[in-house]
Amino acid sequence: MTTGVVFRARLASLMVMGLSVWLDNACAMSRIGEAEVRLQDGQPCFTISDKEAKRGPSFLLQAVILSDSSTKPVNTVWSMAPDLASSLKMSPANCVVYGQILDGATASPASAPALRAGRVYRVYLNTRSSDSSDPTRGQDASFCLVADQTGDRRLVQVRYGMRAWDTGYCE
Repeated sequence: MTTGVVFRARLASLMVMGLSVWLDNACAMSRIGEAEVRLQDGQPCFTISDKEAKRGPSFLLQAVILSDSSTKPVNTVWSMAPDLASSLKMSPANCVVYGQILDGATASPASAPALRAGRVYRVYLNTRSSDSSDPTRGQDASFCLVADQTGDRRLVQVRYGMRAWDTGYCE
């Protein structure tokens, strides 16, 4: 082999290794944590889980995005973005009720549409940790609302591996 061929082969190997290291670091730079959804006065209420709260001192809410997973492509149902100067500190003790527009926030649509029973919805909380070394860039959760035997709404958490996760519908 000539010196030029060997040099190019070594250079190509070094480039592949460098790219692999860069991609590995880029993929490890952020994570999505767990959101929690609970009912408050018959409406879903979104917050961070206890597990997420233990990760860092505080998370500031930058946006709430709710999507309908039963539609293909997935449609955004409602979103709300608070004024960043007065962002809400998220904790398991507080939550944002579906359709609630915080002071100074913008929402789309301004009036949240009614959620339909049996559909799987996914909420994404765009948050920023007060700890700059925390790679968490938000929390998400999937859920659906179903009527119980008395006609009241009941919330069902939808997790990976459940039939509803794949079909987009709860029964």
